[in-house]
Amino acid sequence: MKLLLFTHKSDIDGMGNAILASLAFKDLEYILCTNVHDLDERIIKEQQKGYLYNFDYIYITDLSISKEVAEILYQDKKLNNKIHIFDHHETPLKNGLNIYPNVTIEIKNNNTLTCATKIFYNYLTKEKYLESNNILDEFTEMIRKEDTYDWKRTNDQKSHDLAILYQSLGPKKFINEMIYKIKNNDKFIFTKEENNLIDCKKEEIKDKINTYLKTLEIINIDKYKIGVCFITYEYRNEVADYLLDIKMDIDAVAMIALDNSQISLRSIKDPYAPRIIAEKYQGGGHNSAAAIPLTKTRRLSIIDTIFTTTK
Repeated sequence: MKLLLFTHKSDIDGMGNAILASLAFKDLEYILCTNVHDLDERIIKEQQKGYLYNFDYIYITDLSISKEVAEILYQDKKLNNKIHIFDHHETPLKNGLNIYPNVTIEIKNNNTLTCATKIFYNYLTKEKYLESNNILDEFTEMIRKEDTYDWKRTNDQKSHDLAILYQSLGPKKFINEMIYKIKNNDKFIFTKEENNLIDCKKEEIKDKINTYLKTLEIINIDKYKIGVCFITYEYRNEVADYLLDIKMDIDAVAMIALDNSQISLRSIKDPYAPRIIAEKYQGGGHNSAAAIPLTKTRRLSIIDTIFTTTK
């Protein structure tokens, strides 16, 4: 059986799905996407090339295609039964993506916020593609806690450290190292080298936060008070965590990451501001964590503003 996985490149929830799929299937290829618009473009491109037709199943995790792309795929008789989507964001549910077959969108499981890795893990074990064990249970729960901010509520630093390790290693090395760790251990324990990488990354994060927040500006969007700053994408959660800790008087923070062509929004006071604002500007996500695509038009607008403003 030949599998293709499209998953989110930007955090460990997307990576968790790549790791689980690699453990479950021998013949697997995966494509890492930065956001939903990147996903839509990649899927249509690969369909037009005929690449998608080479696979028995196509999994899409931690991201959801747009309604327009869903229509194209599900009208394709060679593809419509191959597509399986696993997501946990409010926006695709609101947009009605769950009307299509083999689409699983869950926000909560047993009254607890869930994540795509957890949803995909439940599917893989239920279908007997993967056998559950202690380290896989622990690994998927760590990802759930990090991705839903439950680590903050429960003070589970280990789960957050997993995300910091991903920032340090990058996608390919992180996937390979986690596969090796899961295959060769009964419990999830960071090695001495991994702990050193995590500690070094934490120091780097502190320096980056101080630099970014020097340029933070506050604006009003409708009824919301929003802090806006330019950042490198990988530090978006740490910047938001810091603003939460100091209880900054803003409803949300909007972090413009040119390196990832995305504006990340995180809740600081108002729990709904990020998703509401994101959807207003053709983005989406969760209530407290959402994103707006930094399209070519928007990038050119930034450039135009810089070079037409003299002050």
